Amino acid sequence: MTTTKMDSSATQWQRLVEAHQSYAVAFRDFFGEGIDRVAILRDALRGPSRGTALRVAPSLSQAERLRLFPEWVFLASFAHGAIQIPRDMILSLPRDWVLGNLAREVEPYLRDGTDDEYRRFLELYELLDPSMALALAKTAAAHNDPDIQDAGRDFVARLGESHRNGVVATPHGAAIA
Repeated sequence: MTTTKMDSSATQWQRLVEAHQSYAVAFRDFFGEGIDRVAILRDALRGPSRGTALRVAPSLSQAERLRLFPEWVFLASFAHGAIQIPRDMILSLPRDWVLGNLAREVEPYLRDGTDDEYRRFLELYELLDPSMALALAKTAAAHNDPDIQDAGRDFVARLGESHRNGVVATPHGAAIA
């Protein structure tokens, strides 16, 4: 490597180190006392600073994650984007609480949704409760939109096959026989 490239590489590395140190201080301060993280992240998760909000989300307390449940559901409806962290946030919450609140949060997105929203929520339901996923898949299969019908039939076939073979998905997506 030439001296110029080495100097440029070292400069870039130093910038990265300084940015990381600055991030670490800001992160510590953000998770300090007296910060309304939920209000800030509620806006951030629906705006241009979503990436940063998703990066800090795993460090939230369970109480904060619960209060952001509507945002996790909103983000879990996207076919394109960072879907895994919102799903992980939902899966990190008490399962019974999620199952008791999920349909209420999902319904507005499905009311006017496309097959993409149906597929994303079918995937989420499958991770949480395959029988709920199968019920939603049957509803989708009877929808008046042919694309949503296709999504429903795909999941009915997939979930029906799992049940026939005695394979059940665990809450974290692993299959057990």
